[in-house]
Amino acid sequence: MPPLVQPARALLINLRALSPNCREAARLQSQALDHPLPFLPRLGVRLHRALCQRCRRYGDQILRLRELVQAHPHGGDATPSVTLSPAARQRCERALREAAK
Repeated sequence: MPPLVQPARALLINLRALSPNCREAARLQSQALDHPLPFLPRLGVRLHRALCQRCRRYGDQILRLRELVQAHPHGGDATPSVTLSPAARQRCERALREAAK
């Protein structure tokens, strides 16, 4: 066995132990939006994102979503300024009742 195989195998095992699974990576990315992660979990998420396109996309999406909500002038807490007319409300209620049958 070549001399570098053993250290490479040990490194791979340690990296695999450091990298979280997809569910844990998603949870950690969500947590990272609220407060900084400790060093090892942050490193694990970075490693996982480097290898997993889906988790990388998820992290980009939640970051973008947060930016959009923060950029909204009312912060997402505003009630809509436009209301339905009584006739439109009745049409919606009728359609919902018929769809429930």
